[in-house]
Amino acid sequence: MSPTTLTGQKARDLIESQLDQHAGGILKALAPFEPIAAVDAWLKTLRAVEELINLPGELDDDVLKRALLTLSLSAGTISPRRRKFVLHHLGYLHGTDFAQRQTTLLPQLSAMQRSFAMHGMLPAAIGLSTVANAIGYLQSRRRHLVSLLYLMPATCKGTAPITVLDALTRMLPQAEVSGTTVTGLLQQRAVSELHDDFAVSLHPHGFTASHSYDTLDGMFLEAERVPIIEIASAAQPNELEPLRPDRVFSASELRNNIALTEAAFSEFALDKTAFAGLAALVRELSYLVEDDFWVTLSPAELNTLADRHGVSILHRQSLTASGTTFVSALNSYAAFVPVGSELRGNVTLLSRFLYNFKNVCLYGKRRFQIRSGFIFEQRIKDELTQQGFTVQPIKRIDRKEFDVIATRDGVIFNVQCKNNLVDSSWIDLDPVRFIRTNRTLERYYERAIAKERSREQLLRDHLGLDRVEPFVITRFPIVTTNPRILPLARIQEFSVTAETVMEYEPADGYPHTLEDHRLGHCRRTALKNDQPPTSKTRFAVGRLDHFEWQLLGSACDNSGGRKAAQSGHAWLHQQLFENGDAFKEMVHPERAQFKNLPVWQSRLK
Repeated sequence: MSPTTLTGQKARDLIESQLDQHAGGILKALAPFEPIAAVDAWLKTLRAVEELINLPGELDDDVLKRALLTLSLSAGTISPRRRKFVLHHLGYLHGTDFAQRQTTLLPQLSAMQRSFAMHGMLPAAIGLSTVANAIGYLQSRRRHLVSLLYLMPATCKGTAPITVLDALTRMLPQAEVSGTTVTGLLQQRAVSELHDDFAVSLHPHGFTASHSYDTLDGMFLEAERVPIIEIASAAQPNELEPLRPDRVFSASELRNNIALTEAAFSEFALDKTAFAGLAALVRELSYLVEDDFWVTLSPAELNTLADRHGVSILHRQSLTASGTTFVSALNSYAAFVPVGSELRGNVTLLSRFLYNFKNVCLYGKRRFQIRSGFIFEQRIKDELTQQGFTVQPIKRIDRKEFDVIATRDGVIFNVQCKNNLVDSSWIDLDPVRFIRTNRTLERYYERAIAKERSREQLLRDHLGLDRVEPFVITRFPIVTTNPRILPLARIQEFSVTAETVMEYEPADGYPHTLEDHRLGHCRRTALKNDQPPTSKTRFAVGRLDHFEWQLLGSACDNSGGRKAAQSGHAWLHQQLFENGDAFKEMVHPERAQFKNLPVWQSRLK
């Protein structure tokens, strides 16, 4: 039976109704729990989760690291003896309390792996099949897990008990089933207004959308004008505190992070902004931590500290979670949650808050905007060099400026680097602004490409090559079907995308018709013919992340079909939805490495 397809207002009505049901379902699921116990148990669980995510980077012993990462969490392949071995050595390195937290966490992850598998949630089950996969999975769900924490004080109103022994098994299903669906639906709501041919196809267990939009990079991080990793090496603080080797997180590391941030962004006078007062407040708090991790104080004590360091009323309010909806919690970076008469936080929440607040302070600075553009261009040059392009030392020809000019195989690639801000929170909190900004930027980028076409002869004469291909790479991703507009998060695909675009377009013009590159057109064609699209049209169907390539490659090994390993999102999700059990039997979960599936897969409620 072919799936039912909805378009226009009917598709948007379905998205809105599902948003209400999933977001409301989270609130309903949290309501029965006693708030103080829930916050306490979830804070402790999140500590264990954060420690597990960051643990591999703390291990110098390759044997132990390999034993940890390959530790199975799947039913039937769990080795209690091997787990005991790993936990014993972790206890030796990081202390018995640390080992006990992981001893509590790992069985809950195994329980959730079995539950997801039993309910046919294949991606989540694969994501929890080993510790290595679980680390990627938990990292991809971190935003949703923290959002549940922010909701608990106002939403948990009952008396039902919850402890650290069962907190994950109670909360992770909410993050997986409804939390990720809410973020996907919010993006689909915006995308539906930006594509006239937007459609959703209903399946027995959910629906898929014809268009997708990715806001995160490969590390599940949102775009920012200048990530600290791109600038930190340029300036280092005079002195950093020594760190205890047995701690994954600590107050001294928090203070070091503040010093690194201040040094890295000192050229933009970060110390002259509101960041300075909050950084001083957090530094003082860091000397009051318990167990080198927890921060607990009263609202009055926080206000006293804020007054001492000149923190405004508005900024001190942002320190404490106050949201009553899941959407507002998703977009919060609060450092504290109210628990009874106290405020509870920890060093990771404080670090997260300050890092985000740094962007709030800098994004309006003209010097920062200009300098970030040059940093962005250098990042593009480095990435293209790694992909085999030769970056040319060209900035101006006949007083005409260029961003990045690269050559490969006799072709000139004229790459424009666009650093225009698109705040991902607009999708959730101000969709009208996001849609308006996206339309403006898409037109601007397409006009920029057309303008570069008119300047091609300058490059031909200067470099002695005939073919010139213009592209735009954006720091902040936008919704577009133009294959020549690529977000930085997908820069590693530039080489493949460029080759595909050149294969489908003649050397003497761009484009013959823009509609030829519409994602929806290619995806509908593939599904209409009931065949997975070939690798040549992969760029137009949708990006395959590492998990999907592993999944499809495994299916290919078992089914003998190379086309499966070359297909795009549409075919994979059609198989998952329509042929769930049969498709799962082809796949070896233990061979797949998890990464976030596209946001346009949604579950119906």
